[in-house]
Amino acid sequence: MKRMITSTVAIATMMIAGSAAIAGTVEDYADFEQMELVPFTSSDLLGAGSIQPSVFGPLSSKLHVALGFQGISQYDVASVARNFIPPDTMGAVGTTQYMAFANGGVAVYDKANGNRLSFTSDLTFWQGLGRAGANGDSRVMFDKGANRWIALSFANNVAQLQIAVSDTDNALGSWKSTVFTGYSGFGFGATADYPTLALTKNSVIIGTNDFAPATAGGANNFQGTTLTVIPLNSLFSAAPTVAGGVQFFTACCAPTADFTRGFAIQGVNGSGAGGVDHILAVSIEGNALTRYDISGVNANSSLGAVRGASTDFLGLNDYTGNGPGRQPSALNPRVIDTLDDRVGSSVYEVNGLIYSVHTVTPVDSIGNSTDHTVVRWDVTRAVDNTVLAEGDIGDGVHDFFQGSLAVNADGRVIIAYNRSGSSASDGKISILARQFSTGADGQLIQHGGELLLKVSNSADYHNGSIDGGVAAGRQRWGDYSAVSLDPNDPNAFWVIGEYAREPNNAANGHPGGTGGTRWSTWVSEILVGAVPEPSSWAMMIAGFGLVGAMQRRRRAALAA
Repeated sequence: MKRMITSTVAIATMMIAGSAAIAGTVEDYADFEQMELVPFTSSDLLGAGSIQPSVFGPLSSKLHVALGFQGISQYDVASVARNFIPPDTMGAVGTTQYMAFANGGVAVYDKANGNRLSFTSDLTFWQGLGRAGANGDSRVMFDKGANRWIALSFANNVAQLQIAVSDTDNALGSWKSTVFTGYSGFGFGATADYPTLALTKNSVIIGTNDFAPATAGGANNFQGTTLTVIPLNSLFSAAPTVAGGVQFFTACCAPTADFTRGFAIQGVNGSGAGGVDHILAVSIEGNALTRYDISGVNANSSLGAVRGASTDFLGLNDYTGNGPGRQPSALNPRVIDTLDDRVGSSVYEVNGLIYSVHTVTPVDSIGNSTDHTVVRWDVTRAVDNTVLAEGDIGDGVHDFFQGSLAVNADGRVIIAYNRSGSSASDGKISILARQFSTGADGQLIQHGGELLLKVSNSADYHNGSIDGGVAAGRQRWGDYSAVSLDPNDPNAFWVIGEYAREPNNAANGHPGGTGGTRWSTWVSEILVGAVPEPSSWAMMIAGFGLVGAMQRRRRAALAA
């Protein structure tokens, strides 16, 4: 969910899930985001870790940013009267275009040069597909096999979700859509919150966090989760439908509740071998991830899906709840909401390994919080859920959060994230990325250092409150970011993340503006070095040996 900015004062609240994790107890996820109506002026419109040795090491110098460009900004969505906090940063790359969604807007870019080809409000996009409107929380992916786009969003009613599928690989061409109930409890007064989207060989997987309406037993109580599994061909047919889809509702917080199904459930992209789809989530009970399977998946007919056995795993290192992110501001030094430990970005299976990231706060040797967030990555074996490797992207000085990743067929990984800190020299919220290869043991091996993609314009981000003052309201960040693999080039990774734009005031080209900083998104194309074929490595090693032998003979001759 989100906050909307208009020309009136704050009058309303809506829900959001998220809080600190407490080991051994049920996490209090019924913590709601503020959806505030706060001051808005016309000026809100468009205006002026250690490196490990690896055989891939020689290739690290080839990592570089090929392209970077401005994505959807808060000034953009305000120009179409859709001004929300946070952006819910989301995008994906296709054959010739990059498509981005944010709360309030949809944009398409030419991936050759970053030129924006179109921008419209999210309402206009969905209304053009025959839907009544949209309420944000959008996701978008490009399916290489089908050569088509698929997008997901709240419908006009937040108990429902709507899906759009393009007819071709052209995001500016024709689309079709369908709608379904994401959470059926309490009727249309409920919320199927934080919808996730995954594509497998056989299915489309959508997960939601389910909340009751404020009038039902308290203020937006968390009820559990719903997992919706839809046959892939049902959605990619001439007329998209959810026919044959199966839903699994898992109740929370009751005597018969099933805590092992987790929270913010993510389908694992690329799974589906043998009719089995994998699901990954953060545990509701404590500091752990959980994974389970859906079996009986068929891309061409109705599903006979059943839930497989679930498994909690703590990974290799404990963690605790996340605090606010730092920034170099005297008035607002720690207001950035880094969210909880949920897995907010896409999860991928490649070569039998499942790769995921989420934001956590490690503990020290005696179990005390280190008070700095990190982006934690995990690599697990799909067949038996064994945790093969785990690591943290962090340094104990900055806060690292909002991570996302993608993996190519060679096991090359790009992990992108936000980083911020207290230092005036490098503390502004920035978007960065790192490159890894996958070792034979599942360990991620880093190549080179951090790759800086974008630095915020402001060192004092706070949204919906007066510039130069103390932040008012919850400073929600994210809620997610995305890394996607180019369908035309397995060594091209595309990153979208959030950063802080300039304050909305006259000094920054916004006459009459009184608000604080505004959010924006940034898109980058990162190229990694190709991995040589095994035969090429053998030839290179043999060649190096021959060169070495020749050099030794030459040195011996000179010595004589």
